[in-house]
Amino acid sequence: MLDHLNPIWVDTRAGVDEVAEAARSAGWLALDTEADSLHSYFHKTCLVQVTADNRNFVIDPLAMDSSDLDPLWEVVEDPEIPVLMHGSDYDIRVLDRDYDTRIRGLVDTQAIAQVLGEPKTGLAALLEIEEGVVLDKRHQRADWGKRPLTRSQVAYAAADTAFLGSLAAKLRARLEELGRWEWAQEEFRKLEQVRHNHVEPNPLAFERVKGVRPLRGEDRDRAFSLYEWREVEAQNLDVPPFKVLGANTLVNLAEQPPETAADLAKVQGIGPRFVRRWGGKVMKLIAQPERAPQWKRGPRQQETAPVVVRRMKRLAAVRDEVAADIVLEPGLVCPKSCVLAVASHEPRCADTADLRAAGLTGWRLELLGLRFIAALAEE
Repeated sequence: MLDHLNPIWVDTRAGVDEVAEAARSAGWLALDTEADSLHSYFHKTCLVQVTADNRNFVIDPLAMDSSDLDPLWEVVEDPEIPVLMHGSDYDIRVLDRDYDTRIRGLVDTQAIAQVLGEPKTGLAALLEIEEGVVLDKRHQRADWGKRPLTRSQVAYAAADTAFLGSLAAKLRARLEELGRWEWAQEEFRKLEQVRHNHVEPNPLAFERVKGVRPLRGEDRDRAFSLYEWREVEAQNLDVPPFKVLGANTLVNLAEQPPETAADLAKVQGIGPRFVRRWGGKVMKLIAQPERAPQWKRGPRQQETAPVVVRRMKRLAAVRDEVAADIVLEPGLVCPKSCVLAVASHEPRCADTADLRAAGLTGWRLELLGLRFIAALAEE
């Protein structure tokens, strides 16, 4: 269905140069990425899709050195060349992590749809409504790290950028009619500041496995030992941990440890292949588990003062009323964290300078500022 997109496969530095030149010639580009988070332990960028100058490119970064993509990143970091994306938060983090690149001149069609008040802001829903394009969902969970990709997979990937130019133009026109284009631009600039955050190792990460938190004693120790072993094996094989040992199976082994390898083979989620490969190691872990780290109570969270609670209720009521008037989600008009920051500000916010100091800025300050000040003055 998407074959008419005629995606151009790019796996050389010369090809990337062509993509960059096409973007400069067009004066804008649409950008997306595909990663392999569902199929590997060490996630990586597997595809970079670009639409520019009426051509749809699908770049294979796995076939090149990371520096071979530098010509494209030079364009992406040029604030004079708009970069169209949809739901860019994740892609921006991935590109920061893998290539240390920064998006400038971002135009995010999902952010535009949110500021428009669209009930559905996913790309598939918007394309169907605005462009009459129905995306093929067969490849949503594809392993983009595998090669070669099928023709339909490449077309599917290209579709994520092929229609963004037309979609952005239509949504922007509607947004400008409402006088909200500047609102969307503020959201773009915030998204540009998003960065990949390195997650520090957490000794209690095993408690995130569903069913582990209630375990006590040796059951908890076995769950911890199995979890730690599973992480090491998943890293060695570069596969998601669940492909080594499923969460339900891990909990079952911790709660009802088998006594023999034959009993292990009967556990749901464990098969002969698993027993041959890991049976001995797992049985040893079950018999002699490592002591699990104990949960430590952190500093007690300070209760919100009654005066702050009262302020929050008044501010939330104002926000909800304003949001209903302009048909936007209350959380978009003013997130709960910002409502709390304004309510907690001391001395009580009495002017726009106080509101800015509390984090209410831009179009949100313009929309809510005077009404927030009036609501707080009732105290």
